[in-house]
Amino acid sequence: MKKDLDHNEFISTALFGALWGVIEISLGTILHASRIPFRGTLLTIIAVVLITISRSFINYKGSMTAISSVAATLKLITLPGFNITPFIAIMMQGIIAEIVFSFFTYSFISSLLTGSLILLYTLIHSLIMQGIFFGFGIYNVYLEILNSIGKAINYEGEMSLILIPLIVFLYIFIGAGAGWFGYVTSNRTKEILQESVL
Repeated sequence: MKKDLDHNEFISTALFGALWGVIEISLGTILHASRIPFRGTLLTIIAVVLITISRSFINYKGSMTAISSVAATLKLITLPGFNITPFIAIMMQGIIAEIVFSFFTYSFISSLLTGSLILLYTLIHSLIMQGIFFGFGIYNVYLEILNSIGKAINYEGEMSLILIPLIVFLYIFIGAGAGWFGYVTSNRTKEILQESVL
């Protein structure tokens, strides 16, 4: 039976969760104000790095869900009005990480997989939310935009059939890259900490 959460694990969970929440609040506000494209994706990349780093230091069951709960709650209480969407997104990122690391334990491969799945979820989440808020006709607008790119380069077929799989692949690839960076960073951090102790 797993031992109860000790003091160090509790503190680490609170710190990583608070750090994630502060990044979401501060950088998220800046990115939202700047209105640059893919700002949600940028935040998710940072979240993946933070998740994979924190998992190397905190390995009790439910740790990723606990960290995401702290971050999501901080995000929720600082947003104007009652916008539940970011809360759901952050919680889902933690749940995905929890599931992957529970099945495969923490490793290089599971870090890549976690990053890929979280980025892919972000893409799907964004499309679903846009469909809910703007109507599902927004998808036809996106398809027309993608196909217009094909027409601009004199491509006769449905350009969306090429670009959609490409976009999905890019999200998976970038997510894996973020997971790799987090894994490598966590290992290097541990090495530095061990060297400083010695």
